[in-house]
Amino acid sequence: MPIPKNVLITGASGLLGSNLVRHYATKSNCTGWYRTNSISFEGAKTEQIELTEQPSVAAALQRIKPEVIIHCASASDVDWNENHPTLSKAINEDVPKFLAQKSMELGMKFIFISSPFIFDGTAGNYREVDPPGPLNTYARGKLNAEQYILDCNPNALIIRACFYGYSPSGNHSLLEWIIGRANRNQDLPGFTDSYFSPINVYDLAEALDKAILAKAKGILHLGSIDTVSKYKFIQMVLHSYRYKADLLKPTSVDEVGLSVSRPRDTSLNISLSQEILGKHAHTVINGLHRFAAKPNPFAR
Repeated sequence: MPIPKNVLITGASGLLGSNLVRHYATKSNCTGWYRTNSISFEGAKTEQIELTEQPSVAAALQRIKPEVIIHCASASDVDWNENHPTLSKAINEDVPKFLAQKSMELGMKFIFISSPFIFDGTAGNYREVDPPGPLNTYARGKLNAEQYILDCNPNALIIRACFYGYSPSGNHSLLEWIIGRANRNQDLPGFTDSYFSPINVYDLAEALDKAILAKAKGILHLGSIDTVSKYKFIQMVLHSYRYKADLLKPTSVDEVGLSVSRPRDTSLNISLSQEILGKHAHTVINGLHRFAAKPNPFAR
């Protein structure tokens, strides 16, 4: 299918949602939904909506009639989800399940942004077909939503990715945490035993374009070609943004004593997305250099 004329993006004030609204505002009639943090974008409409209120959501979908729904909104703080399991379920499971069901009924393409946290992190280089092993409430919610969506909406697309970028609040990504501490000349503890394959939000948006054009469905992994530790990623960011390298301090996950378990290795195998979407992915350092060359659109 061509790039859709009408696109709806949830989580418009968050990290990925805000960047996708900016991306699709130049390509289509784009509407962004936010919950509490009011936001506006040139060329796009934004609306406040409570996604847990199903009648209101259903009525809004009938009014907007999007061709594609990209569901980015979620409660992503792992500790918060563990401490608020009922609210976590309402936001991270019930909302995407309802949107998947309604999009199927109304003939809309549904794209769900999931997470590599659904794996237990013991192996890494995970393929789409590898068995999940969620370690916490957040991950279990994402997995439960995935399974329901696959059952109820065979045309839906589930994206698993670990992404970074700039956000309206300035504190929604690992990149922003690194830059913030570096600007304050604070030490940066970097995990030498935690690995991932991150993708910046601009490259993710371009991959979504390709996925929509290819009519992709099922589960698709997006990320970098290679895998790096969090320590190495911080090192790359400091170099790319010309900060002092000595701010970085090697640290082990075991030294921090996290209260909620998290997977150590969430790196993803992107062979399937490379096959379906073409050779779109980059190495971590290349993606970071390309991202750092662009200004922060949310800078005040």
